[in-house]
Amino acid sequence: MPSTTTSRMTLRERASTPDYPAQALQAILQIPTATDPSELLVRLVKATSAIGASASVYTATIPEGNHEPSSYLCLFACDWHYADAQEGLGQILSHPWFRFARTHTSPGTQRQVRVLAWEDEKAINLAHQYGFRSCFIVPTSAGPNPERIEMLCIGSEEADDFEGPDARIVRTLARSLAAELHDWLTCYLQQRLLEAAKLKDEDVDLLAMQWQGLNTKQIAQQTGMSVGCVNSRFQRINTRLHCADRRESAARAAAYGLLELT
Repeated sequence: MPSTTTSRMTLRERASTPDYPAQALQAILQIPTATDPSELLVRLVKATSAIGASASVYTATIPEGNHEPSSYLCLFACDWHYADAQEGLGQILSHPWFRFARTHTSPGTQRQVRVLAWEDEKAINLAHQYGFRSCFIVPTSAGPNPERIEMLCIGSEEADDFEGPDARIVRTLARSLAAELHDWLTCYLQQRLLEAAKLKDEDVDLLAMQWQGLNTKQIAQQTGMSVGCVNSRFQRINTRLHCADRRESAARAAAYGLLELT
């Protein structure tokens, strides 16, 4: 993927132009029209450029069972060599940016990213080479499942470009972009899981009740089903979701945003 830098104007210079907010928002509002991850990347590149950033990375992880989250989606809207170089250092999940996203609910700049080991410093120095001399990290809330983690990191070739009141509009636009990416991914995941597992609305309702902590008897009372029918229904759901038990099924449904439909 080529660099998103299309102008010699700095981020702060671009943000001071009269048409900057409208152009950036227009690009951000194209995110929902993407039909698949490849098209989403194209729109992310355009939105990153419209914001005035040099590069961006968007990644999302989804827990499977009781295991550590694995990367479900990782989009590098920058020089494609960066993705290869970062992979040589390790997964993006081990990057200090992502560690920040896992431990914070509010966005932050590179000044708030802790460097704990030489591997962190190496990762930060590598990012500097690919348009992330400074950066702004936006963790995104994942609704009912806190273990689903999403992160948008936008970068600039200039140091401290995202600091201070002058960069407030840039930070606001980055948060809007992260929200659109989250909404797109949630809808995409919901559709994929519903199609793959062939779940009915009643199945989703049962999973939501399980996620809320209701036991079999309580679910039976609320639905008017017998206890045996509830157990049988969950067995079918577990099979379709390839999960060991109903707790794991409910956790997977929550991670994929399916319970947001109830």
